[in-house]
Amino acid sequence: MKILRLVLLAAGAAGALIAASLARDVLPLMLPRVVLNHPVEWAFGAVLFGRLLIEEWVRRRGTDARWGGALDRLDAASSWAIRRGLFLGLAAWTCVRMAAWLPHYPFWPWCRDVDNYAVFEMSWEAGELPYRDVRAFNFPGHIYLHWILGKVFGRGRPGVFYMVDAAALLTLGGTLLGWSRKRLGALLPGMFSYFVFLAAYFDMQIELVAERDWHAGLGGTLALLTLQAWPGRRGRWISALLTATAFTIRPQVVLFLPALGLATLLGDGEDEPSSLRAGAARLAEWAFAFALFVAAGFAPLAIAGVLDDLVRGLRVVSYGGPYSTFTPARAIELLGEELGRPTTAALLASLTALSVRGPLKNLARVWLTAVVGVLAYRPLSPVAHEYLKTPLTLVEAIAWALPVAWCIRAVESSGVGRRTFLGLLAVLLLLYESVPTREPYNCSFPASLDAIRAAVRSGWPDVPPGAWVWFSPTRAPNYPWDDYQRLLQHLREKTGPDTIVANVLKQMPLPPVNGPAGRRSPFRVEAGITWMWMIREDLDEQFARELRQAGEDSVVVWVPSEADDQTRLPLRRLTQVIRDEYKADARFGPIEVWRRRARRRPSG
Repeated sequence: MKILRLVLLAAGAAGALIAASLARDVLPLMLPRVVLNHPVEWAFGAVLFGRLLIEEWVRRRGTDARWGGALDRLDAASSWAIRRGLFLGLAAWTCVRMAAWLPHYPFWPWCRDVDNYAVFEMSWEAGELPYRDVRAFNFPGHIYLHWILGKVFGRGRPGVFYMVDAAALLTLGGTLLGWSRKRLGALLPGMFSYFVFLAAYFDMQIELVAERDWHAGLGGTLALLTLQAWPGRRGRWISALLTATAFTIRPQVVLFLPALGLATLLGDGEDEPSSLRAGAARLAEWAFAFALFVAAGFAPLAIAGVLDDLVRGLRVVSYGGPYSTFTPARAIELLGEELGRPTTAALLASLTALSVRGPLKNLARVWLTAVVGVLAYRPLSPVAHEYLKTPLTLVEAIAWALPVAWCIRAVESSGVGRRTFLGLLAVLLLLYESVPTREPYNCSFPASLDAIRAAVRSGWPDVPPGAWVWFSPTRAPNYPWDDYQRLLQHLREKTGPDTIVANVLKQMPLPPVNGPAGRRSPFRVEAGITWMWMIREDLDEQFARELRQAGEDSVVVWVPSEADDQTRLPLRRLTQVIRDEYKADARFGPIEVWRRRARRRPSG
């Protein structure tokens, strides 16, 4: 019998190996296409079906200590995972990912949008009025942020801005956990939402992180979380302040107002009356506070007398303006793409079901309203940039906390049993559908260790993961990483705070120079020569005139061989001014710094 068992065991092992080796070739012939396209989802279904078969087997056989005990142990393990284990696992995984991302994040280069506001702030500080002396159309919130950072830490320190952005991510995590514990009765739903959003954020490149739409969306979501987790007058005023701050960054924040109004009207606080009259009073108070903070946010522009200039500047991005590509057909197409995603459709269906009845109905109604509002964020924007997807990504990630909370409550109400296993299976399936199965692109321990070494020696690391696409020597040979960093170091050390620096780099990613170096630009339009790229307005003559007027303490950063390469930015007059009035002073790979020629003084 022992020999027979060994033979059968060996035959079974051989059969399993043969089946595994042939599975890739045989399964496509045997399984339907829908199973092949969604193998993990069908695997979840198979596990559930297998559990039901075992239960039926135990029921038919009567008392079966072996199988019945196995099911009991499985249910107990599922209960522990739902109540504690899954939260601990996601929290530990998040800490590991944060450790692989945070050390190198301050060394990332800026994208041109971040640079715009730093240059705007420096120009305003020097007496050049925004929206009047320097043309622009964006709201001033990030100008204020760069002014604060410049006053506190000094200009020309780009890593500080990314550290503030990382602090915003951590603030989101803490607020989510507090909201989840107070309103959903457990930490797991908030941790789930935070994990899902970080998985998306850690995958973003330099042109998507630290953007205005992420910060504006963060302000709107924090305002909602504050209203729900900390109801009362203090919570309402803090929520209004957060919303107004977000509005100074992006006007699209008005899409959060229906959800904020509903949350204020419902109240949901233990000591807050639930009558319609009391809700209307709360809403009026919140609206008054919001209007007050918005007025304060735009007061610097009113004091400077440039509010009307901002309004005129908005014509550039108005529908039909030179910058806008909005059409109703494009908006419908983008909205259809959003609604066509399985996760979005499933979330809307889940929130709708939870809104009908049950203890989570008020929360579900608010977040359903928020998701519906933010679905219009990108379709209604003048240009459908990729970073406009971030607010929807954020709101959807938070809204998933409600279905997760429902699963937990269903498990806790039933004790240990089949529901615990089904609840764990449902949460794991939601997690799988919500995040990539690979590690985020920007989480790299070698990059983090390299960044720590660079910080110790006051240098810079190799190309950070998020900047690799634009500054890798193999994919982006126009502006090598080390040459770009040496250029910025040269400008910080060899030019003064009042030196005017003209950035005439014309190839993508149009790398910023002024903001990271802390030096003003001679060009009187937002984004400098990038304005011509985005809005297709010929400003060559204006730029040439402004460079002539820059004074003797001025330099030009450019690649002379690019003069005729970029057809969208020919800049022939500007190039002639550079060659006539400037001379080569320093070179960093292909990038050159030309300094103003000393003007001859008349004799006698």
